[in-house]
Amino acid sequence: MGGLTVAWINESARPVGGAERYIRETARELARHGVRSFLFYDVGASPDPSPVMLEPFEGAFPIVDLARQLRELAPDVVYVHQLGVEGTRALRASPAPVMRFFHDHRMFCLREHKYTTLTKTTCTQTVGSACVACLGFIGRSGQWPGIKVASLRDLQAEQELVRHEEMGVVGSEYMAGHIAAHGFDRARLHVLPLYARPPADAPQPVEREEDLLLAVGQLTTGKGIDVLLHALTRTSRPARLRLVGQGRQEAELKALTKALRLQDRVTFVGPLASSEALSAEYRRAASLVFPSRAPETSGLVGLEALAHGTPVIGSLIGGIGEWLLHERTGLGVPSGDPGALAAAIDRMLGDKALRERMGREGARIHRERFLPEHHVAGLHRLLERVASEGRRRA
Repeated sequence: MGGLTVAWINESARPVGGAERYIRETARELARHGVRSFLFYDVGASPDPSPVMLEPFEGAFPIVDLARQLRELAPDVVYVHQLGVEGTRALRASPAPVMRFFHDHRMFCLREHKYTTLTKTTCTQTVGSACVACLGFIGRSGQWPGIKVASLRDLQAEQELVRHEEMGVVGSEYMAGHIAAHGFDRARLHVLPLYARPPADAPQPVEREEDLLLAVGQLTTGKGIDVLLHALTRTSRPARLRLVGQGRQEAELKALTKALRLQDRVTFVGPLASSEALSAEYRRAASLVFPSRAPETSGLVGLEALAHGTPVIGSLIGGIGEWLLHERTGLGVPSGDPGALAAAIDRMLGDKALRERMGREGARIHRERFLPEHHVAGLHRLLERVASEGRRRA
């Protein structure tokens, strides 16, 4: 069957994060399967939609009356990404079956990040009474007085709304298990591993620098960059680190770098303007370091490293262990442990043969499991299945 029509729903119509990148790239890939895609977005979140974001869609519309708009479009499937509770409630009246991709922990953690407030250790609990002791109901707000109070009851009510949707999609077995632990039907949670595009051929060979580490991502507490900085003070080798990205912890991390006297070894690169520039960073580095304290739902940065033949040192939490295979594609360490991280760094940087073997294995596994066509083919089959089941029920 071909020619499916899919309504994509997301709060933002600008390329602000990983969810938006997934939406843009995957809609473009699905067009090759004959899928017609339309985007509905929150005009409050995106008063000025980005042409880059809208390019793969046949039409893009601000959400006004979502139930009515879906009746008029009459899609075969509604594919939800980031959407608030009011929009989710409106989907109960959708004439088409609803499928949702769970990009993050927002619906399964009052703090949205899955690490504890006071000790900043990885959280594996389900939402419930433990969140009170964690002070998880207290969050950051951009409005005075700078904090917001989240409601456990409201979050659980939102989960109950979403349980009625036809299908959930996740990028890892970890995320499927975590959602199922919240009372969702595991049989209706479909695992489609995420993907990283294979790198283009480098315009000229890039020599790897044997003492160079790379970290890529938002400079936030959940990414564990502070743990990495402390680890660098414990390494026996004079490893250098390049940090690619930006975020609200940047000033704090720069101050910590100075306090630890690491200014000569750590470079804050900032965000990069092109995929080619990021590719060059992966090619230069001896290893990517992924020291996350928040359990990543998948970990796209790691997949990008594998695609470049770059071995990874990372926290074995969340979905990371589904591509970071200890002693095969990299070295896994406990989250939040600078001593273990330092030991792994010393071992990786001290053994060129180990790095090359892990790099080759990572590139092979990427080719076998994490190419765009793997995810998109599975997604297309799932969309056809959900659409067919929806037509039978109509």
